[in-house]
Amino acid sequence: MSVTVADLLKLPSLRQAKVIAGHGGLTKTVSSISVLESTDPGVLVDEVFPQGEYFGSEIVITGFLNMTEDVEQQYINMKRLAEGGEVGLILYYVGVYLKKIDKRLTDFANEADFVLIVMPEGDVTLRYGEAISEVTALILQDRTHNTSFVSEILERVSSLPSHLRTVGTILKMLSDRICASLVLCDGSLRIQNISAWPRSGEAAVKKGIESLDALPPDQQSMVCGIFPDSRLYRFSIGKERGAGLELLVLREGLPLDASVLAQLQDVVRLGVGIWGQNQGEMAIHELIRAILQDEPMRMRQLSHIFHINVADIHEMWLLHCEENQTERFRREGLALVREHLRHYCHTVVADLYEDQLVAFMGWIDHVPERTLISRNLYARLEESGFSLSLTRCYPLDSTSDVRRTYLLHQEEIATARSIWPRHGCYTMQELDFAAGCRRILSDSEAALTEALAPLSPLTDVCEDNALPDTLEVYLLDAASSVQACAELLFLHKNTVKYRLNRIRNLLGYPLGKMPELFALYRAVALSRLISSK
Repeated sequence: MSVTVADLLKLPSLRQAKVIAGHGGLTKTVSSISVLESTDPGVLVDEVFPQGEYFGSEIVITGFLNMTEDVEQQYINMKRLAEGGEVGLILYYVGVYLKKIDKRLTDFANEADFVLIVMPEGDVTLRYGEAISEVTALILQDRTHNTSFVSEILERVSSLPSHLRTVGTILKMLSDRICASLVLCDGSLRIQNISAWPRSGEAAVKKGIESLDALPPDQQSMVCGIFPDSRLYRFSIGKERGAGLELLVLREGLPLDASVLAQLQDVVRLGVGIWGQNQGEMAIHELIRAILQDEPMRMRQLSHIFHINVADIHEMWLLHCEENQTERFRREGLALVREHLRHYCHTVVADLYEDQLVAFMGWIDHVPERTLISRNLYARLEESGFSLSLTRCYPLDSTSDVRRTYLLHQEEIATARSIWPRHGCYTMQELDFAAGCRRILSDSEAALTEALAPLSPLTDVCEDNALPDTLEVYLLDAASSVQACAELLFLHKNTVKYRLNRIRNLLGYPLGKMPELFALYRAVALSRLISSK
Protein backbone atom coordinates (compact mmCIF):
# COMPACT_ATOMS: atom_id res chain seq x y z
CA MET A 1 0.00 0.00 0.00
CA SER A 2 0.96 3.69 -0.24
CA VAL A 3 0.25 6.72 1.93
CA THR A 4 -2.87 8.55 0.75
CA VAL A 5 -4.28 11.96 1.60
CA ALA A 6 -6.91 10.20 3.73
CA ASP A 7 -4.11 8.56 5.76
CA LEU A 8 -2.60 11.96 6.55
CA LEU A 9 -5.83 13.18 8.12
CA LYS A 10 -5.45 10.51 10.83
CA LEU A 11 -2.17 12.01 12.07
CA PRO A 12 -2.33 13.95 15.37
CA SER A 13 -1.16 17.16 13.72
CA LEU A 14 -3.94 17.00 11.09
CA ARG A 15 -6.70 15.28 13.04
CA GLN A 16 -8.65 18.51 13.59
CA ALA A 17 -8.26 19.67 9.99
CA LYS A 18 -11.28 19.69 7.68
CA VAL A 19 -11.57 18.73 4.03
CA ILE A 20 -13.70 21.45 2.47
CA ALA A 21 -13.33 20.47 -1.20
CA GLY A 22 -11.78 17.93 -3.56
CA HIS A 23 -12.98 14.84 -1.70
CA GLY A 24 -12.45 12.78 -4.86
CA GLY A 25 -8.69 13.10 -4.36
CA LEU A 26 -8.54 11.58 -0.87
CA THR A 27 -7.31 8.25 -2.27
CA LYS A 28 -4.40 9.84 -4.16
CA THR A 29 -0.90 8.80 -3.14
CA VAL A 30 1.28 11.33 -1.31
CA SER A 31 5.02 11.11 -2.01
CA SER A 32 6.19 14.06 0.09
CA ILE A 33 5.20 17.34 1.74
CA SER A 34 6.48 20.82 0.98
CA VAL A 35 5.91 24.48 1.89
CA LEU A 36 5.31 27.16 -0.71
CA GLU A 37 5.16 30.81 0.32
CA SER A 38 6.30 33.00 -2.56
CA THR A 39 7.19 36.66 -2.12
CA ASP A 40 6.11 37.15 -5.71
CA PRO A 41 3.02 35.15 -6.67
CA GLY A 42 4.18 35.04 -10.27
CA VAL A 43 7.33 33.13 -9.29
CA LEU A 44 5.33 30.03 -8.35
CA VAL A 45 3.58 30.09 -11.68
CA ASP A 46 6.47 30.91 -13.99
CA GLU A 47 9.57 29.47 -12.32
CA VAL A 48 8.76 26.92 -9.64
CA PHE A 49 6.01 25.20 -11.66
CA PRO A 50 6.61 25.73 -15.40
CA GLN A 51 3.69 24.83 -17.64
CA GLY A 52 3.42 21.13 -18.42
CA GLU A 53 6.04 19.92 -15.92
CA TYR A 54 5.45 17.26 -13.27
CA PHE A 55 6.84 17.94 -9.81
CA GLY A 56 5.64 15.04 -7.70
CA SER A 57 2.59 13.88 -5.77
CA GLU A 58 3.28 16.27 -2.94
CA ILE A 59 0.86 17.81 -0.55
CA VAL A 60 1.58 21.48 -0.12
CA ILE A 61 1.37 23.64 3.00
CA THR A 62 0.62 27.33 2.57
CA GLY A 63 -1.15 30.24 4.15
CA PHE A 64 -1.18 32.37 0.99
CA LEU A 65 0.57 34.88 3.25
CA ASN A 66 1.74 37.06 0.37
CA MET A 67 -1.57 37.10 -1.44
CA THR A 68 -4.18 37.06 1.31
CA GLU A 69 -6.35 39.60 -0.49
CA ASP A 70 -5.67 38.50 -4.07
CA VAL A 71 -8.16 35.71 -4.90
CA GLU A 72 -7.05 35.69 -8.57
CA GLN A 73 -3.46 34.85 -7.63
CA GLN A 74 -4.62 32.28 -5.09
CA TYR A 75 -6.62 30.58 -7.83
CA ILE A 76 -3.77 30.75 -10.40
CA ASN A 77 -1.27 29.30 -7.93
CA MET A 78 -3.63 26.55 -6.83
CA LYS A 79 -4.43 25.63 -10.43
CA ARG A 80 -0.74 25.40 -11.32
CA LEU A 81 -0.08 23.17 -8.31
CA ALA A 82 -2.77 20.78 -9.51
CA GLU A 83 -1.42 20.88 -13.06
CA GLY A 84 2.03 20.03 -11.72
CA GLY A 85 0.76 16.81 -10.16
CA GLU A 86 0.38 17.98 -6.56
CA VAL A 87 -2.44 16.20 -4.74
CA GLY A 88 -3.72 18.86 -2.41
CA LEU A 89 -3.27 21.97 -0.32
CA ILE A 90 -3.25 22.38 3.46
CA LEU A 91 -4.30 25.92 4.32
CA TYR A 92 -3.02 27.41 7.59
CA TYR A 93 -4.12 30.54 9.47
CA VAL A 94 -7.56 30.87 7.90
CA GLY A 95 -9.39 33.49 9.94
CA VAL A 96 -6.09 34.97 11.06
CA TYR A 97 -4.22 36.21 7.96
CA LEU A 98 -6.43 34.73 5.26
CA LYS A 99 -9.87 36.00 6.22
CA LYS A 100 -11.89 33.54 4.15
CA ILE A 101 -11.67 30.97 1.39
CA ASP A 102 -13.24 32.10 -1.85
CA LYS A 103 -15.82 29.86 -3.54
CA ARG A 104 -13.76 29.96 -6.70
CA LEU A 105 -11.05 27.92 -4.95
CA THR A 106 -13.44 25.27 -3.64
CA ASP A 107 -15.16 24.97 -7.02
CA PHE A 108 -11.82 24.34 -8.73
CA ALA A 109 -10.75 21.85 -6.04
CA ASN A 110 -13.97 19.85 -6.53
CA GLU A 111 -13.60 19.91 -10.30
CA ALA A 112 -9.94 18.78 -10.25
CA ASP A 113 -10.22 16.37 -7.27
CA PHE A 114 -7.53 18.54 -5.67
CA VAL A 115 -7.93 18.08 -1.93
CA LEU A 116 -8.36 21.37 -0.07
CA ILE A 117 -7.71 20.95 3.64
CA VAL A 118 -8.21 23.72 6.21
CA MET A 119 -6.49 23.68 9.58
CA PRO A 120 -8.53 24.85 12.61
CA GLU A 121 -9.58 28.41 11.84
CA GLY A 122 -8.42 31.30 13.97
CA ASP A 123 -5.62 29.30 15.64
CA VAL A 124 -2.37 31.29 15.75
CA THR A 125 -0.46 28.51 17.56
CA LEU A 126 -0.34 26.22 14.53
CA ARG A 127 3.13 25.28 13.24
CA TYR A 128 4.05 23.95 9.80
CA GLY A 129 6.80 21.78 11.30
CA GLU A 130 4.40 19.51 13.18
CA ALA A 131 2.65 18.31 10.02
CA ILE A 132 5.91 18.15 8.07
CA SER A 133 7.54 15.86 10.66
CA GLU A 134 4.59 13.49 10.95
CA VAL A 135 3.85 13.26 7.22
CA THR A 136 7.51 12.63 6.37
CA ALA A 137 7.80 9.95 9.07
CA LEU A 138 4.64 8.19 7.82
CA ILE A 139 5.88 8.14 4.21
CA LEU A 140 9.30 6.79 5.23
CA GLN A 141 7.68 4.12 7.41
CA ASP A 142 5.46 3.02 4.53
CA ARG A 143 8.39 2.74 2.13
CA THR A 144 10.37 0.72 4.68
CA HIS A 145 7.58 -1.82 5.12
CA ASN A 146 6.25 -1.81 1.55
CA THR A 147 9.19 -2.17 -0.79
CA SER A 148 7.14 -2.98 -3.91
CA PHE A 149 6.39 0.12 -5.96
CA VAL A 150 5.60 -1.07 -9.51
CA SER A 151 1.82 -0.94 -9.07
CA GLU A 152 1.96 2.31 -7.14
CA ILE A 153 3.91 4.18 -9.83
CA LEU A 154 1.73 2.86 -12.67
CA GLU A 155 -1.47 3.78 -10.85
CA ARG A 156 -0.18 7.24 -9.95
CA VAL A 157 0.80 8.01 -13.53
CA SER A 158 -2.46 6.66 -14.97
CA SER A 159 -4.46 8.96 -12.64
CA LEU A 160 -2.63 12.11 -13.79
CA PRO A 161 -3.93 14.48 -16.48
CA SER A 162 -3.06 13.24 -19.96
CA HIS A 163 -0.33 15.84 -20.53
CA LEU A 164 1.57 14.54 -17.48
CA ARG A 165 1.43 10.84 -18.45
CA THR A 166 4.96 10.77 -19.86
CA VAL A 167 8.21 8.88 -19.48
CA GLY A 168 9.69 12.01 -17.89
CA THR A 169 7.02 11.90 -15.18
CA ILE A 170 7.81 8.26 -14.45
CA LEU A 171 11.52 9.01 -14.12
CA LYS A 172 10.77 11.83 -11.68
CA MET A 173 8.55 9.58 -9.57
CA LEU A 174 11.20 6.88 -9.50
CA SER A 175 13.97 9.36 -8.76
CA ASP A 176 12.03 10.63 -5.76
CA ARG A 177 11.29 7.08 -4.63
CA ILE A 178 14.86 5.71 -4.67
CA CYS A 179 16.78 8.98 -4.18
CA ALA A 180 18.88 8.51 -7.30
CA SER A 181 19.37 10.21 -10.67
CA LEU A 182 17.86 8.47 -13.70
CA VAL A 183 18.95 8.99 -17.29
CA LEU A 184 17.27 7.41 -20.33
CA CYS A 185 19.36 7.20 -23.50
CA ASP A 186 18.66 5.96 -27.01
CA GLY A 187 20.55 3.10 -28.64
CA SER A 188 23.42 5.48 -29.47
CA LEU A 189 23.61 6.59 -25.80
CA ARG A 190 22.24 10.05 -26.54
CA ILE A 191 20.34 11.38 -23.52
CA GLN A 192 16.55 11.47 -24.09
CA ASN A 193 15.21 12.05 -20.56
CA ILE A 194 16.83 12.90 -17.27
CA SER A 195 15.63 13.25 -13.69
CA ALA A 196 18.33 14.25 -11.22
CA TRP A 197 18.46 13.68 -7.49
CA PRO A 198 18.39 16.25 -6.09
CA ARG A 199 16.64 18.14 -8.91
CA SER A 200 19.16 20.97 -8.74
CA GLY A 201 21.90 18.58 -9.86
CA GLU A 202 20.55 17.98 -13.37
CA ALA A 203 23.27 19.93 -15.18
CA ALA A 204 26.01 18.15 -13.22
CA VAL A 205 24.50 14.72 -13.92
CA LYS A 206 24.17 15.42 -17.65
CA LYS A 207 27.71 16.76 -17.92
CA GLY A 208 29.11 13.88 -15.87
CA ILE A 209 27.39 11.19 -17.98
CA GLU A 210 28.49 12.78 -21.25
CA SER A 211 32.11 13.05 -20.04
CA LEU A 212 32.51 9.39 -19.07
CA ASP A 213 34.96 7.40 -21.17
CA ALA A 214 33.00 4.17 -20.73
CA LEU A 215 29.74 2.88 -19.28
CA PRO A 216 29.21 -0.39 -17.41
CA PRO A 217 27.91 -3.39 -19.42
CA ASP A 218 24.18 -4.16 -19.41
CA GLN A 219 22.85 -5.29 -15.99
CA GLN A 220 26.09 -4.22 -14.29
CA SER A 221 27.42 -1.22 -12.37
CA MET A 222 30.66 0.62 -11.76
CA VAL A 223 32.08 3.18 -9.37
CA CYS A 224 32.23 6.61 -10.99
CA GLY A 225 33.48 10.04 -10.04
CA ILE A 226 30.49 12.15 -11.07
CA PHE A 227 29.62 12.62 -7.39
CA PRO A 228 31.48 11.50 -4.25
CA ASP A 229 30.95 7.83 -3.41
CA SER A 230 28.64 7.30 -6.40
CA ARG A 231 27.87 4.21 -8.49
CA LEU A 232 26.46 4.05 -12.02
CA TYR A 233 24.12 1.22 -13.11
CA ARG A 234 23.13 0.37 -16.70
CA PHE A 235 20.09 -1.54 -18.00
CA SER A 236 18.85 -2.16 -21.56
CA ILE A 237 15.12 -1.49 -21.90
CA GLY A 238 12.61 -2.65 -24.52
CA LYS A 239 14.88 -4.13 -27.19
CA GLU A 240 12.20 -6.59 -28.32
CA ARG A 241 10.49 -3.86 -30.38
CA GLY A 242 13.42 -2.05 -31.94
CA ALA A 243 16.76 -0.51 -31.10
CA GLY A 244 15.78 -0.17 -27.45
CA LEU A 245 16.79 2.30 -24.76
CA GLU A 246 19.47 2.40 -22.11
CA LEU A 247 18.58 3.28 -18.51
CA LEU A 248 21.40 4.73 -16.42
CA VAL A 249 21.01 5.02 -12.65
CA LEU A 250 23.37 7.21 -10.64
CA ARG A 251 23.26 6.69 -6.89
CA GLU A 252 25.37 8.25 -4.13
CA GLY A 253 26.05 6.44 -0.87
CA LEU A 254 24.67 2.95 -0.27
CA PRO A 255 24.23 0.75 -3.39
CA LEU A 256 20.74 -0.11 -4.57
CA ASP A 257 19.15 -3.41 -3.61
CA ALA A 258 18.68 -6.03 -6.37
CA SER A 259 14.90 -6.04 -5.80
CA VAL A 260 14.74 -2.27 -6.22
CA LEU A 261 16.77 -2.46 -9.43
CA ALA A 262 14.48 -5.17 -10.84
CA GLN A 263 11.38 -3.10 -10.07
CA LEU A 264 13.06 -0.01 -11.50
CA GLN A 265 13.62 -1.74 -14.84
CA ASP A 266 10.08 -3.07 -14.79
CA VAL A 267 8.50 0.33 -14.25
CA VAL A 268 10.63 2.07 -16.87
CA ARG A 269 10.03 -0.66 -19.45
CA LEU A 270 6.30 -0.56 -18.83
CA GLY A 271 6.31 3.23 -18.73
CA VAL A 272 8.13 3.50 -22.05
CA GLY A 273 5.75 0.92 -23.48
CA ILE A 274 2.58 2.58 -22.22
CA TRP A 275 3.38 6.28 -22.31
CA GLY A 276 6.31 6.47 -24.72
CA GLN A 277 6.26 7.81 -28.27
CA ASN A 278 4.45 4.82 -29.78
CA GLN A 279 2.23 4.50 -26.76
CA GLY A 280 -0.81 2.87 -28.38
CA GLU A 281 1.20 0.05 -29.93
CA MET A 282 3.48 -0.48 -26.97
CA ALA A 283 0.65 -0.50 -24.44
CA ILE A 284 -1.04 -3.37 -26.25
CA HIS A 285 2.32 -5.16 -26.53
CA GLU A 286 2.81 -4.92 -22.75
CA LEU A 287 -0.69 -6.21 -22.05
CA ILE A 288 -0.14 -9.18 -24.37
CA ARG A 289 3.21 -9.83 -22.73
CA ALA A 290 1.56 -9.87 -19.28
CA ILE A 291 -1.12 -12.31 -20.44
CA LEU A 292 1.30 -14.68 -22.18
CA GLN A 293 3.75 -14.62 -19.28
CA ASP A 294 0.90 -15.61 -16.92
CA GLU A 295 1.18 -12.44 -14.84
CA PRO A 296 -2.43 -11.84 -13.75
CA MET A 297 -1.59 -8.95 -11.42
CA ARG A 298 0.17 -6.94 -14.13
CA MET A 299 -2.50 -7.92 -16.63
CA ARG A 300 -5.16 -6.43 -14.34
CA GLN A 301 -3.08 -3.27 -13.85
CA LEU A 302 -2.69 -2.69 -17.58
CA SER A 303 -6.23 -3.67 -18.51
CA HIS A 304 -7.52 -1.24 -15.86
CA ILE A 305 -5.37 1.57 -17.24
CA PHE A 306 -6.64 1.01 -20.78
CA HIS A 307 -10.23 0.06 -19.89
CA ILE A 308 -10.03 -3.43 -21.38
CA ASN A 309 -12.20 -6.09 -19.76
CA VAL A 310 -9.92 -9.14 -19.90
CA ALA A 311 -12.68 -11.27 -18.38
CA ASP A 312 -14.49 -11.04 -21.74
CA ILE A 313 -11.58 -12.66 -23.56
CA HIS A 314 -11.82 -16.42 -23.99
CA GLU A 315 -10.17 -16.93 -27.37
CA MET A 316 -6.67 -16.39 -28.74
CA TRP A 317 -5.57 -16.48 -32.37
CA LEU A 318 -1.92 -16.99 -33.29
CA LEU A 319 -0.67 -16.05 -36.76
CA HIS A 320 2.78 -17.30 -37.70
CA CYS A 321 4.21 -15.94 -40.96
CA GLU A 322 7.44 -16.65 -42.80
CA GLU A 323 10.46 -15.09 -41.11
CA ASN A 324 11.30 -12.85 -44.06
CA GLN A 325 7.77 -11.36 -43.93
CA THR A 326 7.73 -10.35 -40.25
CA GLU A 327 8.54 -6.66 -40.75
CA ARG A 328 6.06 -6.26 -43.60
CA PHE A 329 3.45 -8.01 -41.50
CA ARG A 330 4.11 -5.51 -38.70
CA ARG A 331 3.57 -2.65 -41.14
CA GLU A 332 0.63 -4.01 -43.14
CA GLY A 333 -0.78 -7.27 -41.79
CA LEU A 334 -1.38 -6.16 -38.21
CA ALA A 335 -3.74 -3.36 -39.26
CA LEU A 336 -5.59 -5.74 -41.59
CA VAL A 337 -6.12 -8.26 -38.75
CA ARG A 338 -7.42 -5.62 -36.35
CA GLU A 339 -9.74 -4.16 -38.97
CA HIS A 340 -11.11 -7.61 -39.83
CA LEU A 341 -11.78 -8.65 -36.24
CA ARG A 342 -13.38 -5.40 -35.11
CA HIS A 343 -16.43 -6.20 -37.21
CA TYR A 344 -17.15 -9.16 -34.93
CA CYS A 345 -15.55 -8.36 -31.54
CA HIS A 346 -16.18 -5.74 -28.86
CA THR A 347 -12.62 -6.31 -27.58
CA VAL A 348 -9.59 -6.83 -29.82
CA VAL A 349 -6.08 -6.91 -28.35
CA ALA A 350 -3.59 -7.75 -31.11
CA ASP A 351 0.12 -7.22 -31.66
CA LEU A 352 3.31 -9.01 -32.70
CA TYR A 353 4.98 -10.95 -29.91
CA GLU A 354 8.14 -12.99 -30.46
CA ASP A 355 7.74 -12.44 -34.24
CA GLN A 356 4.20 -13.78 -34.51
CA LEU A 357 0.85 -12.09 -34.21
CA VAL A 358 -1.16 -12.73 -31.05
CA ALA A 359 -4.80 -11.63 -30.95
CA PHE A 360 -7.19 -11.87 -28.00
CA MET A 361 -10.90 -11.37 -28.68
CA GLY A 362 -14.11 -10.79 -26.83
CA TRP A 363 -16.84 -11.74 -29.30
CA ILE A 364 -20.03 -9.84 -29.96
CA ASP A 365 -23.11 -11.97 -29.32
CA HIS A 366 -24.59 -13.76 -32.36
CA VAL A 367 -21.52 -13.37 -34.57
CA PRO A 368 -21.32 -15.61 -37.67
CA GLU A 369 -19.51 -18.95 -37.52
CA ARG A 370 -16.04 -18.20 -36.15
CA THR A 371 -14.31 -20.81 -38.28
CA LEU A 372 -15.59 -18.97 -41.35
CA ILE A 373 -14.30 -15.67 -39.94
CA SER A 374 -10.82 -17.14 -39.44
CA ARG A 375 -10.79 -18.64 -42.93
CA ASN A 376 -11.85 -15.35 -44.49
CA LEU A 377 -9.07 -13.56 -42.61
CA TYR A 378 -6.57 -16.17 -43.73
CA ALA A 379 -7.71 -15.71 -47.32
CA ARG A 380 -7.36 -11.92 -47.12
CA LEU A 381 -3.82 -12.25 -45.78
CA GLU A 382 -2.92 -14.74 -48.50
CA GLU A 383 -4.25 -12.33 -51.11
CA SER A 384 -1.94 -9.69 -49.61
CA GLY A 385 1.02 -11.96 -50.28
CA PHE A 386 1.58 -13.39 -46.80
CA SER A 387 2.53 -17.05 -46.28
CA LEU A 388 1.32 -18.00 -42.82
CA SER A 389 -0.62 -20.26 -40.52
CA LEU A 390 -3.52 -19.21 -38.28
CA THR A 391 -4.36 -21.11 -35.09
CA ARG A 392 -7.58 -20.61 -33.10
CA CYS A 393 -7.21 -21.41 -29.39
CA TYR A 394 -10.36 -21.74 -27.28
CA PRO A 395 -11.80 -21.93 -24.68
CA LEU A 396 -9.30 -20.10 -22.45
CA ASP A 397 -10.49 -19.38 -18.92
CA SER A 398 -7.30 -18.14 -17.23
CA THR A 399 -3.84 -16.73 -17.90
CA SER A 400 -2.50 -20.20 -17.06
CA ASP A 401 -4.60 -21.65 -19.91
CA VAL A 402 -3.28 -18.96 -22.23
CA ARG A 403 0.33 -19.58 -21.25
CA ARG A 404 0.02 -23.37 -21.64
CA THR A 405 -1.66 -23.02 -25.04
CA TYR A 406 0.87 -20.48 -26.29
CA LEU A 407 3.76 -22.80 -25.37
CA LEU A 408 1.91 -25.74 -26.96
CA HIS A 409 1.63 -23.73 -30.18
CA GLN A 410 5.32 -22.84 -30.12
CA GLU A 411 6.24 -26.52 -29.74
CA GLU A 412 3.71 -28.14 -32.06
CA ILE A 413 2.79 -25.79 -34.91
CA ALA A 414 5.55 -27.23 -37.10
CA THR A 415 4.22 -30.75 -36.48
CA ALA A 416 0.66 -29.64 -37.21
CA ARG A 417 1.75 -28.07 -40.49
CA SER A 418 3.45 -31.32 -41.46
CA ILE A 419 0.28 -33.32 -40.76
CA TRP A 420 -2.08 -30.86 -42.47
CA PRO A 421 0.10 -28.82 -44.89
CA ARG A 422 -2.91 -27.68 -46.91
CA HIS A 423 -4.99 -26.43 -43.99
CA GLY A 424 -3.46 -23.05 -43.15
CA CYS A 425 -5.98 -22.66 -40.31
CA TYR A 426 -5.57 -24.81 -37.20
CA THR A 427 -7.19 -25.30 -33.80
CA MET A 428 -5.92 -25.91 -30.29
CA GLN A 429 -7.36 -29.43 -30.48
CA GLU A 430 -5.26 -30.12 -33.59
CA LEU A 431 -2.17 -28.93 -31.71
CA ASP A 432 -2.97 -31.40 -28.94
CA PHE A 433 -3.37 -34.15 -31.54
CA ALA A 434 -0.03 -33.18 -33.14
CA ALA A 435 1.66 -33.30 -29.74
CA GLY A 436 0.32 -36.82 -29.20
CA CYS A 437 1.66 -37.95 -32.56
CA ARG A 438 5.08 -36.47 -31.86
CA ARG A 439 5.23 -38.28 -28.51
CA ILE A 440 4.55 -41.60 -30.27
CA LEU A 441 7.32 -40.91 -32.79
CA SER A 442 9.78 -40.23 -29.99
CA ASP A 443 8.64 -43.27 -28.00
CA SER A 444 9.72 -46.87 -28.52
CA GLU A 445 9.66 -48.74 -31.82
CA ALA A 446 7.00 -51.02 -30.37
CA ALA A 447 4.69 -48.08 -29.59
CA LEU A 448 5.06 -46.72 -33.11
CA THR A 449 4.42 -50.14 -34.68
CA GLU A 450 1.26 -50.52 -32.61
CA ALA A 451 0.02 -47.03 -33.59
CA LEU A 452 0.60 -47.77 -37.31
CA ALA A 453 -1.11 -51.16 -37.12
CA PRO A 454 -4.53 -49.94 -38.44
CA LEU A 455 -2.83 -49.30 -41.82
CA SER A 456 -1.34 -52.79 -42.15
CA PRO A 457 -4.29 -54.23 -44.15
CA LEU A 458 -3.56 -51.62 -46.83
CA THR A 459 0.24 -51.79 -46.81
CA ASP A 460 0.22 -55.59 -46.92
CA VAL A 461 -1.54 -55.77 -50.28
CA CYS A 462 0.77 -56.32 -53.26
CA GLU A 463 0.32 -53.07 -55.17
CA ASP A 464 1.61 -49.50 -55.16
CA ASN A 465 0.77 -46.88 -52.54
CA ALA A 466 -2.42 -45.73 -54.24
CA LEU A 467 -4.71 -46.86 -51.44
CA PRO A 468 -2.71 -45.45 -48.47
CA ASP A 469 -2.11 -42.19 -50.36
CA THR A 470 -5.80 -41.83 -51.19
CA LEU A 471 -6.81 -42.54 -47.59
CA GLU A 472 -4.25 -40.01 -46.35
CA VAL A 473 -5.57 -37.22 -48.55
CA TYR A 474 -9.21 -38.21 -47.92
CA LEU A 475 -8.88 -38.04 -44.11
CA LEU A 476 -6.23 -35.37 -43.54
CA ASP A 477 -6.75 -32.92 -46.40
CA ALA A 478 -10.23 -33.38 -47.83
CA ALA A 479 -12.24 -33.60 -44.58
CA SER A 480 -13.71 -36.94 -45.78
CA SER A 481 -15.10 -35.35 -48.98
CA VAL A 482 -14.90 -37.52 -52.07
CA GLN A 483 -15.14 -34.51 -54.37
CA ALA A 484 -12.37 -32.59 -52.56
CA CYS A 485 -10.17 -35.69 -52.47
CA ALA A 486 -10.58 -36.19 -56.23
CA GLU A 487 -9.64 -32.58 -56.92
CA LEU A 488 -6.53 -32.75 -54.71
CA LEU A 489 -5.35 -36.00 -56.33
CA PHE A 490 -6.31 -34.87 -59.88
CA LEU A 491 -8.46 -38.00 -60.25
CA HIS A 492 -11.98 -38.67 -61.42
CA LYS A 493 -14.52 -38.83 -58.63
CA ASN A 494 -15.43 -42.43 -59.50
CA THR A 495 -11.80 -43.49 -59.19
CA VAL A 496 -11.68 -42.12 -55.64
CA LYS A 497 -14.95 -43.90 -54.81
CA TYR A 498 -13.55 -47.18 -56.13
CA ARG A 499 -10.40 -46.85 -54.01
CA LEU A 500 -12.36 -45.95 -50.87
CA ASN A 501 -14.58 -49.00 -51.34
CA ARG A 502 -11.49 -51.21 -51.60
CA ILE A 503 -10.12 -49.60 -48.44
CA ARG A 504 -13.36 -50.30 -46.56
CA ASN A 505 -13.28 -53.92 -47.63
CA LEU A 506 -9.67 -54.39 -46.60
CA LEU A 507 -10.15 -52.66 -43.23
CA GLY A 508 -13.40 -54.42 -42.45
CA TYR A 509 -15.29 -51.35 -41.19
CA PRO A 510 -16.79 -48.10 -42.63
CA LEU A 511 -14.41 -45.13 -42.78
CA GLY A 512 -16.67 -43.04 -40.54
CA LYS A 513 -17.06 -45.59 -37.74
CA MET A 514 -15.80 -44.65 -34.27
CA PRO A 515 -13.69 -45.54 -32.37
CA GLU A 516 -11.90 -47.31 -35.23
CA LEU A 517 -11.72 -44.04 -37.18
CA PHE A 518 -9.63 -42.30 -34.49
CA ALA A 519 -6.93 -44.98 -34.52
CA LEU A 520 -6.96 -44.98 -38.33
CA TYR A 521 -6.75 -41.19 -38.50
CA ARG A 522 -3.80 -41.14 -36.09
CA ALA A 523 -2.04 -43.90 -38.06
CA VAL A 524 -2.42 -41.89 -41.29
CA ALA A 525 -1.07 -38.78 -39.56
CA LEU A 526 1.93 -40.69 -38.21
CA SER A 527 2.61 -42.14 -41.65
CA ARG A 528 2.65 -38.65 -43.15
CA LEU A 529 4.98 -37.36 -40.41
CA ILE A 530 7.40 -40.24 -41.07
CA SER A 531 7.32 -39.47 -44.79
CA SER A 532 7.90 -35.75 -44.19
CA LYS A 533 11.11 -36.50 -42.32
